[in-house]
Amino acid sequence: MNLGLCNTCRKIVPANPLDRDGKVFLVKNCSSCGPTETLISSDSRRYHDKQTLDLDSNHHGCALNCLHCRIEKKPNVVFVDLTNRCNLNCPICINNTPSMGFLFEPPIEYFDKIFKHFSTFNPRPFLQLFGGEPTVRKDLLDIIRLARSYKLQARLVTNGIALADEEYCRKLLKTRPIIYFAYDNDNPEVYRVFRGSAKALELKQKAIENIGKIGGAKVILMSLVAMGFNEKDLDRLVQFCHERRDFVRAIFFMPLTHNWHTKDLHIEPEHINTEDVENLVAELFPSESVEFLPAGFFGQLKTINKYLKIKPLPFGGAHPNCESMSILLSDGEKYVPLTHYLRGTMYSVACELRDAERRLAAAEVSMETSAFGRLLAKMHLKNTILQIRALASVLSIVVRHGRWGQLLKGSGLGKVKNGIMASLELLVGRKKVLTRRTTVQRELQLVVLPFEDKYTLETLRLERCPAVFAYVDPKDDQVKYVTACAWGMQKTAVMREIVEHYSGASPETVAASPASG
Repeated sequence: MNLGLCNTCRKIVPANPLDRDGKVFLVKNCSSCGPTETLISSDSRRYHDKQTLDLDSNHHGCALNCLHCRIEKKPNVVFVDLTNRCNLNCPICINNTPSMGFLFEPPIEYFDKIFKHFSTFNPRPFLQLFGGEPTVRKDLLDIIRLARSYKLQARLVTNGIALADEEYCRKLLKTRPIIYFAYDNDNPEVYRVFRGSAKALELKQKAIENIGKIGGAKVILMSLVAMGFNEKDLDRLVQFCHERRDFVRAIFFMPLTHNWHTKDLHIEPEHINTEDVENLVAELFPSESVEFLPAGFFGQLKTINKYLKIKPLPFGGAHPNCESMSILLSDGEKYVPLTHYLRGTMYSVACELRDAERRLAAAEVSMETSAFGRLLAKMHLKNTILQIRALASVLSIVVRHGRWGQLLKGSGLGKVKNGIMASLELLVGRKKVLTRRTTVQRELQLVVLPFEDKYTLETLRLERCPAVFAYVDPKDDQVKYVTACAWGMQKTAVMREIVEHYSGASPETVAASPASG
């Protein structure tokens, strides 16, 4: 059964998507309040197309009982809260840290337990250092170095203000984190209204300038999209990224979520959802086709990834209606959609990959159970044959759908040579294949994050989330985790217990401690 939260009393109740007038609503049926509903998609076609690509529709029975969850799975992405302090005070902050009423800032030994725990995983998850604002901690660089000592890739989620200081920026970049940088485009009004400070834009732009000047960093921009404020400015954001394509690798769009109190922010912008953002991006390229696929889809190609030794994206396993992704490619002058180099659509390519995955998975099972397969295994040929089959399946799809005349460098036999060499070099893991063999110079990932609204929460999506927030439970000193989109409902109580444990203070003292600074 799919569950959600009643819009009136917030009780956990049965919930189901309902199509109406080309949109999709999550309808909640509460025995006390009756039916309530929340818009979850403005484009039912895009919403349902994503579901047809799903290769993992098992339902494990999530009950939204996150602190006592028994659905065991290993996460791909681990968020770790370093602090609940921040050097901004955004009225729209989904973390809402000032309202906690206490300071959360555990010692470095706390993080050592978490990092050590996840270092034993194979594969190791991606680690994202979160807050509050992580850069307010004086020992942040030590925490990053500690994570790296456990061979965990540290990703820093930051508002970027501290990086406007060139000396600090240089020290931070020496630790080689991937930087998730909150940047809501270049409209000062957006920062004045939603971030509480128009000056924040100037500091953020200085920080990005410092990152570019110092070099060696990979940056992912996290950009708020708010209807009536900056939804028409996305062309400038894409151009901004192209001018900095050497280090800006992706934009993670965040549809504005209505989490604020009206006493803090006296506005009610139009609600915006995933498919709204996708359609806004599509409007930037009126003569091209822009499509978004489920970001978790490529992680579901488990057999293909296994035999071609492809490392899946961190979204692998996510529900098809969670994060969505598209790709822009640079021809050296501008970004164009991936479909510019395709015959047909990204969706048709994805459908063929889905079918190829099913065939290869069936072939693998057949080889494991048949006499012929066991013979091949004894001859150490089984994996080689499955690898060849996987490569042939993917190459046949690529050859059929690629516009090779536009994509490959050279002419005549030169194009043929570059096509063959590009395939071989990709197979053996060579780097910079695109710039050497094709007209494509860089790629920019576009990811639309699910809007973290408690009234859009549903267990069918939640139980498949590959991202978690991790913490050390002071009651038994064990590392535990809560699915990312449900963390907001649990974190204040969890953090208060952790603060009590490390401070030895009573709950009343903890509740009276300041949270911001």
